[in-house]
Amino acid sequence: MTHWIKDYVAPPPVAAIEQPTKLGMIEMTPESKEEPARFKGQVRKLAYITFDDGPSVYTDQLLDILKQHEAKATFFMIGRQLNQHKEAVERLVKEGSYPGLHSMTHNYNKLYKSGSSSNFVKEFKKEQKMVQDLIGFTPHLIRAPYGSSPQIGESFRGDIAAAGFKMWDWTTDSLDWNLPGQPDKIVERVSSSVHRDKEVILMHEREQTVQALPRILKLLEDRGYEFEVYDPNAHWVSNFSADTRL
Repeated sequence: MTHWIKDYVAPPPVAAIEQPTKLGMIEMTPESKEEPARFKGQVRKLAYITFDDGPSVYTDQLLDILKQHEAKATFFMIGRQLNQHKEAVERLVKEGSYPGLHSMTHNYNKLYKSGSSSNFVKEFKKEQKMVQDLIGFTPHLIRAPYGSSPQIGESFRGDIAAAGFKMWDWTTDSLDWNLPGQPDKIVERVSSSVHRDKEVILMHEREQTVQALPRILKLLEDRGYEFEVYDPNAHWVSNFSADTRL
């Protein structure tokens, strides 16, 4: 059972967004516990499947595939889409996936061009409250639209941390958003990129991702990866700057 799921309580009575490519790889810096853990002398290989830009018409299909592989994922959702897909949000939490935050608007200029972190923090706080009202759980893990680099500098990251958020980027970018109708290329991209003992794999809620996901999960299983979901009780650092505040 996912550790954080015990905090979940029953809830009270958009257009596709393109994602720029981020190819930089990062060091994984543990915050409070040694990772990856060893089991019988072997280093565990862990894969964190993550989906951006939901919830959407594809959320339930992704959850169906994850369930077939006994896997869970971390969903970084856009606030303006939450109320349109309330049942999908409730389902992903009940099945043990984590409801991460991905801003209200996903608007680059609004989030990053104001000269301060104010709009960014305000959007994530608003979305956090929406998720809390929707499912009775308050998430703290965010993913910055377009990734944290180079948009977010040291003082900006400090403001995010001061607001109580943690922030994840990724280690493997599937480029799925840019490959409509080409699930084979998405699988090839993931296959050629994954090699670390811990992988945070970036995907999006797209039709081509639904088509590619079964093969991606199978290839990860074949390479000895276990599927993990973000656990706030065992947070570890996964951002491009290796900022331990996040």
